[in-house]
Amino acid sequence: MGSFAAELLKLRKRPATWVMVAVSVVALALFGYVFTYIFVVGAPEDVAPAPEAAEIFREYLLPENFLINVLSNGFVGFGSALALVLGALAIGSEYGWETFRSALIQKPGRTALFTGKLLAVAAVLLVFTLAMLAAGALSSYVVALLEGASASWPPAGEILRAAGAGWLVLATFCSLGILLATLFRGTALAIGLGLVYLLVLENLFLGLAPQNEFVESIGQALPTRNALDLAASFGELPPGFAGPEEAAEPARAALVLGAYLAGFALLSLLLFRRRDLP
Repeated sequence: MGSFAAELLKLRKRPATWVMVAVSVVALALFGYVFTYIFVVGAPEDVAPAPEAAEIFREYLLPENFLINVLSNGFVGFGSALALVLGALAIGSEYGWETFRSALIQKPGRTALFTGKLLAVAAVLLVFTLAMLAAGALSSYVVALLEGASASWPPAGEILRAAGAGWLVLATFCSLGILLATLFRGTALAIGLGLVYLLVLENLFLGLAPQNEFVESIGQALPTRNALDLAASFGELPPGFAGPEEAAEPARAALVLGAYLAGFALLSLLLFRRRDLP
């Protein structure tokens, strides 16, 4: 418990943590709502969507559909990359500052210290989750006011389920960042390779999946595909938005993400326990 409190205090006092929370909120508002609304309402006639498509986009931006917007654009989109960076910074910076060595001198034990770190990061991700859901709800409410539409919100149980799904998505990719930072004992290489894997390799598998069954079978087992499948259980995306043609069952997607989360966290702990500190 002492290790958790100490690690949580460090993350709370670190400006990078709150910068990433702010970036996630602003990015969701801009890319999830502002730019889409401008495209629908203010686009020139030669590039504006057809009236039927414009109506679909308007409905997509209203409060009744804010969960699918936040999950797909926020958590699975840029949120996964920010979570990976947060995980790499939370662990990798300790190697650069040699604070792991100083903390272990106090004899909390490697397992207790690292477990406290993991729990502290999980708590910060809960703040990420709530902030992004609040930003999405507020943005959708503003759109409803601009459109003169009624604010019809999803049921409370569905919002809680979305919060759990969003946290699971962030935690999965954050644990990948933690694993890479523990493996390379630093931040730069962990962040670089992690983002290349996430933004290039996984998207490559997703893009090539419809053209090859073998590639599709691999893609269906990757974290991003399962995160998209989980997000798809909260509604339908408008035409032209990236999403799975046939989404897997949300329970299956959640189990796959949970397995990745547990595996990444366990491997990170084993590496930290068995390797000498630099």
